[in-house]
Amino acid sequence: MRKVSLFHRLCSGVQYLVVLIVLLCPGIVFSAEEPSELGSEAGGAIKLNMGEVVALTLRNNLSVRTTYLNRVLEKFSLEQAEAKYEPIVNIDGSVNLEAVKKNKRIRGHSKDASSTTKEAGVKATVEQKVPTGATLTFSWNNTYKENTSGTLVYDSTAGDISRTSSPSGGGQSSWSVDLVQPLLKGSGVDYNMASIRLARIQEQLNLLDLRDTLSGLINEGVNYFFTFVQAKKSLEIQEQALERSRRLLEVNRLKMKLGRMSESDVTQAEADEASQELSLEQARNSYDDARRNLLNHLNLDPNLTIEPQKEGYREIRPELAVCMEVARENNRSYLGKAYGVTEADIKYMMADNERMWDLSLKGGYGGAHANDNPGYSYNDSEFKAGLELSAPINLWGEDYLTRKQALLQASADKRRSKIELKKAETDLQTTVANTVRNVNMRLKFIRLSKRNSELKEAQLKNENTKLMAGRSTNFQVVTYQDQLVQAQQDEVASIISYLQALLELDQLLGTTMDTWKVDFKHDDETLEKEMDDEVRPLTWTWW
Repeated sequence: MRKVSLFHRLCSGVQYLVVLIVLLCPGIVFSAEEPSELGSEAGGAIKLNMGEVVALTLRNNLSVRTTYLNRVLEKFSLEQAEAKYEPIVNIDGSVNLEAVKKNKRIRGHSKDASSTTKEAGVKATVEQKVPTGATLTFSWNNTYKENTSGTLVYDSTAGDISRTSSPSGGGQSSWSVDLVQPLLKGSGVDYNMASIRLARIQEQLNLLDLRDTLSGLINEGVNYFFTFVQAKKSLEIQEQALERSRRLLEVNRLKMKLGRMSESDVTQAEADEASQELSLEQARNSYDDARRNLLNHLNLDPNLTIEPQKEGYREIRPELAVCMEVARENNRSYLGKAYGVTEADIKYMMADNERMWDLSLKGGYGGAHANDNPGYSYNDSEFKAGLELSAPINLWGEDYLTRKQALLQASADKRRSKIELKKAETDLQTTVANTVRNVNMRLKFIRLSKRNSELKEAQLKNENTKLMAGRSTNFQVVTYQDQLVQAQQDEVASIISYLQALLELDQLLGTTMDTWKVDFKHDDETLEKEMDDEVRPLTWTWW
């Protein structure tokens, strides 16, 4: 999986213009700088920038921990699949100790006899699979028995009970090496390596899912930061609007005292002040909600006071052709369909192989040694070779239909995967084109909204001058004040929308981690070691 940074690939050479645009108030701009340490305080408020939001998201967000916990299981699944051609070694041991006491009573006579059984055995097997489909098995079996059987017999002639003891037992040891090589069904390197290839493809998809999950959490945190910044700016705009309304009310009251304005005009100014106070309280509530949502995402104390840090952001003009190239290399949805074609081809090959007859070449050699009590011993050896054929002929009925269904399913999946890949290519082109266009349009909206704010501010200034000269009405000034507030809000929203469009493009191209210069960890080694240390003693303990 190839990583490509959006900022390094979207614009060839130096085609994007680096412009430092400061949001309407000082101290609220955005950047993709490397995270700095959190904790710089000014007036009791913690300064927070986007780089720190990204770092804190990856460090503290609980969903990140859950994601890496799942990665431990995904990585182990790959380890299991790739262990297919590692030797399987098993050792089985058994011990049996038994004592029996017998008693016989007859005609006033009584006698005891005892029997003992001692058995011990160890069996070791080593099985090695080969990519051709062959299985090589080595088995070594050792047993030892020692039995003492006591019997009681009544001797009617002697009128007594006789006791006899017959020991038996001895040791046996045998070993064998067996080889089974399929010649039709189950044979071939392609078939036998298919499960490992499928597991490796799944691992690549798992890594893409991990990357997109982390990217989504990063973008979610940055969006919370944008909402927080927007709420703060909205609060400042409402504070400025209230201040203007109060100044207008003071001027109107002074004019009323001088007889130059009616009481109804003053009432209108008072109503505007009350309206601005209400809007200010709503802005404060939205600001606190945005702050708490951001802190909750970062898993920090919700009572912390935070402030956005002054930064800069870059104006980017993405090129469609470059974005498409990057998307084909990184987009999870598209790559999933591309991998799906390979998976379907592999599964079709497996279904085609499994329809064959089961013909296997078998061979083996082994030996045995026994030393039975009392002193009888022997040695045996054995060599074997042959062919084994299992040839089901399903002419009609359920078995025939089941066999045909498997082949039809594999063939349909193979065709479907190619169609879905073609559709994914078309969908990707459409989505990338729309997203690139959206970024460029949002950039235009910033310029237009900024120009609109400047004009609305100039318009209000002129109207205030006309009001002082008696050439305008209080209603007109209040109207222009409301228009200025709306224009300033629109300007902030346009900047936030542009930056969010860049986040969306990054997510689509799979370049979020590169843009923020995040080291993409495929797994959490510390967590993996902790879990391995936890389960290893249980794996090796049987009681």
